[in-house]
Amino acid sequence: MISQLENVSHGAVLARLRSELGATQAALATEAGLDQSRVSRIEKGEVTSQAEVDKVLDALAALGSPHARAYKDYCVRDWEHVAPPSFFNPQRACLEIADEALGNIEAFLADDSRPWPLRRQVERHKETLIKGANYLQKMTHNIAFIGPIGVGKSTGLSFLFDLLVPPSLTSKPIDRPVLETGAGGTTICEVHIKRGPEFGISLLPMPEAELRELVSDFCAARWAVLKGELKESADTPGVSREHDRAIRNMSGLTRRRSMENGKIAYFDPVSDLVASSSSEDEFRTRMLELMNLPERTHRELWYDSATRQNPMEWVMKTFREVNNGRLPDVSLPSSIDLIVPDFGRTFGEMEISVIDTKGVDDVAVREDLDLRLKDPRTAVVFCTRFNDAPGITTRSLLQHMQQTYSEPVNTGKVSILALPRADEARAMKDDAGELAMEDTEGYAFKQMQVENELAAEDLAGVPMVFFNVQTDDPTPVREALFGQLDRMRTTVESRLFDLCAAADEVMKNHEAQALTAALEEVAERLNSFLQTHATLHARERHAYTEALTTIRSVRYAATLWAATRRNGEYSGLNVIHHVGVGAARDARLRSERWFASLKDYLAVLKSDEGLQLASKTIDQMGRSAIASRTAFLEAVQRAGMEVYREPLSQAPIWGHCAAQWGAGPGFKGRVASNLEAWFEKRDDLKDKLEEITNTLWEQLVIAPMRRLVAENAPEVGATGNVVPFPTKAA
Repeated sequence: MISQLENVSHGAVLARLRSELGATQAALATEAGLDQSRVSRIEKGEVTSQAEVDKVLDALAALGSPHARAYKDYCVRDWEHVAPPSFFNPQRACLEIADEALGNIEAFLADDSRPWPLRRQVERHKETLIKGANYLQKMTHNIAFIGPIGVGKSTGLSFLFDLLVPPSLTSKPIDRPVLETGAGGTTICEVHIKRGPEFGISLLPMPEAELRELVSDFCAARWAVLKGELKESADTPGVSREHDRAIRNMSGLTRRRSMENGKIAYFDPVSDLVASSSSEDEFRTRMLELMNLPERTHRELWYDSATRQNPMEWVMKTFREVNNGRLPDVSLPSSIDLIVPDFGRTFGEMEISVIDTKGVDDVAVREDLDLRLKDPRTAVVFCTRFNDAPGITTRSLLQHMQQTYSEPVNTGKVSILALPRADEARAMKDDAGELAMEDTEGYAFKQMQVENELAAEDLAGVPMVFFNVQTDDPTPVREALFGQLDRMRTTVESRLFDLCAAADEVMKNHEAQALTAALEEVAERLNSFLQTHATLHARERHAYTEALTTIRSVRYAATLWAATRRNGEYSGLNVIHHVGVGAARDARLRSERWFASLKDYLAVLKSDEGLQLASKTIDQMGRSAIASRTAFLEAVQRAGMEVYREPLSQAPIWGHCAAQWGAGPGFKGRVASNLEAWFEKRDDLKDKLEEITNTLWEQLVIAPMRRLVAENAPEVGATGNVVPFPTKAA
């Protein structure tokens, strides 16, 4: 056998096929006519003789292996246009078809006599096929868990993926999670759990400028309170609980507890440091000196088996040290990787990393969560308390996906994980008022309730699962979450099959004048549509409206205070990001009718019997329009951020906004009013964003559709990206 896989070690695959068959090495060696030691060396990858590998595969087939023949064929297959996928890739058959289709496309395009309308169509199919094949060829995916603080997200994630210390090392099962858990405000940053060579922790440190700003916030808040300028309250400005805890640990200024007159009293050493400092600047400088940032350069920590400590126990304890800022040579992290050998090997064919996002404490629409929602390789799990399901955070982000970039919520991209506690499920009642007899019945009642609520908000189709960490088996829940990834991949697979069929139809019918005539007719009619529907509808709302609405609805004034001290760009409330979100939402509203009209128009074309030969081409036009819409909305969001970023971040308005703290109730309202006045005066920025939005509409939506229309015109004579409209022959 000669193939591009000839020198690859087949040992792991052969060992797996034998294991799945339940055969011993001795039985396989006898059937193959080889020594058992030879079979053992082949499975270890020490022997790569193709002749002997063939003998083992033939023996496996004779013993009843359902995959041996297929693997033999796979080994001799030449992959010319798609990188060879894993033999166990669920979409391998689809990728084989895609590879063949790309080969046929190359051969078709190599013939210069092919008519231009068909060449252009086939070239478009080729580009899209390559993108889809590249997506399916990779088996790496993420599952990101998103939810409010205190919901039990980290605990549920730990039990679902067996990130637990042995039960013998803890007194209670609930204390077994490797991830630090508590009553909320525990995880300091995003945590990634991934497979690696050994147990370890790797971290990306927070940039020093950002860390100094965080310490500045801490010092400003403590100075104001301890100097009597502000009264301590639940809404006193300051940093988050987890950052407060880490800064105190890093500086050695943790609160100390003592007993006085039979009562617990706390001493805060920060108060002594404030008292001995002549100014807030001196206080901040001394805090930074105590934190000793130059010495905090350690980025990786690895388990040492010589300690005889259980490795998962080591991971748990070390993670807590890093998460709380208790290691003298480790800085405050902006993300942490927990590396666990063989993590996910029992989860199926895909290589899965699990992401525990930083809990939502206030504003749900955050830039870091947006990245997860938009990543095509990440499935998102919205976590919620059972009684609160679907939850405010889940609703906000589902609506955000729908309103900002028109992302469908029923494609497998997202699901809801409700985390019930003891007896909550059985407290559910049916329509007759009868209590649930068992947890599964309570889950069914809650699911119906949630489905009805989401359907009423046009958010139907989001899958929902339940997991009580103390009583439920994690396996079916985990499999349901993996099903999200399967569904995402299957969606791409289905599109690839359609593309292959569309390309094949064009190439097989390339000599039929009827096809060319049908394509010309479709182009002519679409040309008429574009001539009357080229302009984007007028602006419906200003981009900054979203930012002002978010500011007024912020739960904690301290979040807004931190944002004003950073000129609007704070991880918990990024005003610039919300301006971009507002720009995208306005663009979606303005373009909604256009895309609906186009969809209806294409449906009419497809129902025309005279255009049946071009039906798959019409389908691809519809898919191209959907891709154009996504690109347009994302580009408008970026444009909104870039137009306002520099003028807003450098505006003196922020100092005035920050100074509004301490002027009595209504801080959020005063900040919003000041910013609204600033936004209203900047007609230049409104006009600039409007101009860019219309340009993006022309470039990303109208121009691609015009190029589709112009596919029956020769490429010669086209200038740049402009292709002349076709004229129908008389």
